[in-house]
Amino acid sequence: MLTVKNKSIKEELGILFIHGAGLGKYIWNDLVANLNYSSISIEFPNRNSKDRTNSFLSLEDYVSKAISDIENYEKQKIIIITHSIGGIIGLRIAEHLKDKAIGFIAIGSAIPKNGKSFVSCLPFPQKIIIPLLMRLAGTKPPKSAIEKGLCNDLTQDQTKKIIQKFTAESRNLYTQNSNTKIPSIKKLYIKLTNDKELSISVQKRMAKNLNCENIVALESGHLPMLSVPKKLTEILNKFIDKCLTQD
Repeated sequence: MLTVKNKSIKEELGILFIHGAGLGKYIWNDLVANLNYSSISIEFPNRNSKDRTNSFLSLEDYVSKAISDIENYEKQKIIIITHSIGGIIGLRIAEHLKDKAIGFIAIGSAIPKNGKSFVSCLPFPQKIIIPLLMRLAGTKPPKSAIEKGLCNDLTQDQTKKIIQKFTAESRNLYTQNSNTKIPSIKKLYIKLTNDKELSISVQKRMAKNLNCENIVALESGHLPMLSVPKKLTEILNKFIDKCLTQD
């Protein structure tokens, strides 16, 4: 692992975590315990509330909530770490932070092309079917789908917690287009080789959309911060060190 020689630079750095759909900032707890840097985790609106609470939120509401969560975060440099659909929010945050954002790490993240939505990231025919299913059945998957997809390599206790705390999101989070440019900062895409939510082929395309030359493969399902937190933290610490020690 690279050593950060300049202590003042390390002290002015903050790590911003952004979770994915249905989840909450609690998913980062095990990982943060082994992170070498100060961090903050944003949370999507209305966690653990009744499933219809988020129905009328727009994508902009999610972005505004994330911005408000970091409004008083007094760090001069920030590295953004996103998971899944959080990639879309993360790109908007990077644009908002401007020069304060010095790095972007995408963990199995959705990175649509500029002006496109999360649904656009999906392969055919899912990009047609998923919006229809959401309109008919809502955005909270059945228990069996969460177990087989989101939680395919988690323990029973972890899976139970995910199901209990899962929050239905607004359809707009998935379907509304987002206009944002890819930031010209250091970037890392972490491919999850056993992911049942975003296939490897989709993740490769997401890394390409991110214009990312640094790509690491991690043997994990969709939630490596829960299944292999130490391995994931090692990757994060190493890349963050490089962001601070390389020109």
